Amino acid sequence: MIGIRCLSNKRGFTLIEALIASLVMAVGLFAAGTAIYAQFTALNENREKTIATLTAQGEIENIRGMKFSDILALTSFDEEDAPGLEYLHYGSGFGEGDIAVDPVAVDPDGFTGDSNIKKVSVTVKWNSINGETLQKTMATLMTNDGINKQ
Repeated sequence: MIGIRCLSNKRGFTLIEALIASLVMAVGLFAAGTAIYAQFTALNENREKTIATLTAQGEIENIRGMKFSDILALTSFDEEDAPGLEYLHYGSGFGEGDIAVDPVAVDPDGFTGDSNIKKVSVTVKWNSINGETLQKTMATLMTNDGINKQ
């Protein structure tokens, strides 16, 4: 006698189970993709901050090698002076560098001290990947007489 098998005993995935599994996998892949994108954005932002810091530090070192009288006339620098600016974008061009030379205040009343001492600030500006304007500022003190004069 030939037995007839019932098809209902064979188990498999139903269409709904397959759709739910696909949805769970899609949510997981979306979360992983979002995390990877956030990491690449943070990596790029840290790269830009490092370039800006090294550019500002390099410009400070260049200024320290200049004559005091030449420092007083400084106002800005560009990618020819600081090659790191070409890796940063600001507006339609490269990053931008500003230099400020200010007198050093000796007391809180606004009395400015010796004219032979100046505070030199170097600022690098750029636009982040999100379009936000960022800047890094570094400062040093410069003296006309040098640091070891008696």
